[in-house]
Amino acid sequence: MLKPLNLTKIKDNFLPVSYAIFLLGFFFFPTSKSHSNFFYIAVALPFLILVFARQIEIRLLFSSRILVLSTIFLCYMFVTLLWGENYELSDFFKYGRRVLYILIFLTVTMYLNQAFPRFLRRLLTLLCFAALIAAIANILLVYSQHPFPGTRLLGYGRLFNPIQASSIYGIVFIACVYLIQQQENKKSQFLYATILAFSFGYMLLAQSRGPLAALAFTIFVWILSVWMHPKAHGRHRIQIFGAGLLIVTTGLIIVAVYPEFFQSFITRGGGGTGYRLEIWGKFLTEAANALWFGHGLNADTRIIMADGTAIPNPHGFYISTLFFGGIIGLSLLLILVASALWHGLIRAGKPINFVLGLMLLFGSICVVADGYTLIQHPNPFWLFFLFPLAAIAASELPENPLRSQDDGK
Repeated sequence: MLKPLNLTKIKDNFLPVSYAIFLLGFFFFPTSKSHSNFFYIAVALPFLILVFARQIEIRLLFSSRILVLSTIFLCYMFVTLLWGENYELSDFFKYGRRVLYILIFLTVTMYLNQAFPRFLRRLLTLLCFAALIAAIANILLVYSQHPFPGTRLLGYGRLFNPIQASSIYGIVFIACVYLIQQQENKKSQFLYATILAFSFGYMLLAQSRGPLAALAFTIFVWILSVWMHPKAHGRHRIQIFGAGLLIVTTGLIIVAVYPEFFQSFITRGGGGTGYRLEIWGKFLTEAANALWFGHGLNADTRIIMADGTAIPNPHGFYISTLFFGGIIGLSLLLILVASALWHGLIRAGKPINFVLGLMLLFGSICVVADGYTLIQHPNPFWLFFLFPLAAIAASELPENPLRSQDDGK
């Protein structure tokens, strides 16, 4: 005889573990499809069962202003299908599922952060160790077959896209600085400093300028805020200054020891923003033809460059949001990001909330020059953009109506 489904075990044991595996899966799942399927089966489905069984009060999660703004933005972008070109019924199912999956990811993240107070700290710790293992494995695999360091590091599995991989490792870098600050043991500090160094090294080898610029700006903001805070611990000031010094020193060493690598790094893709300025210019011109409401989420985004190259996407979330959703869509996205940054960076009641604000600041800069649209299946930007957004939203909730009886999970 079949035993009845134990919803309490799913809520308190299975869901936290499956969510952690999904998030860490950006480092080890071999394909996008297998990773997405894991999310659908092991995270989304159990969460929906718990919601419909009234084991999780979804209504309480929507007391977060950030979650409400996220829902409004996602629903508006979905509605743009109504005035898109040649839309079909299949488009509504396709993008409707994606909107639902994103909302599930946001709400699951919020629920776990609120129900299990130690969950976020433990998740960041696991994230750092998974990143270290993946960095060592990918570096050894790639440079055992290609010249070091001139070859651009293209990781395996979900780390194949170097821009997105660099963005993920930027989040790990920020997490490492925070975890170093939380350690009293010198050996633990050294361990996280090692992971931090590997993370930054991965970003350099991936040769993606956008995430590196985003990280440099984020660390600058961090240094400035710590230096100006009257109650900041002196040790914390030294540690965050050391992280900034690591970036500068590493750059100077590369220039001195590997000048050809530095030259390749700067000039790759035409240098600076490369071809992106031309891409953005063409998409802005197209966006002006449907300025207020956009062309619709299913619009054809292919453009032809001056040299005849066909480009399939706008290479930036904000540009693509303007193209698909017009000024209204872009305004909703900017209000959402600004609201979350304000709550994370300005109104942060705890150090971890400030760190989440820094992660979102980093992620919101990374997506300026990369990405297609936010309405996608599980994608690396879920980790470096949506994850800190949802974790900040969780900090808006009352103290603490969703907490599990065993808050040590």
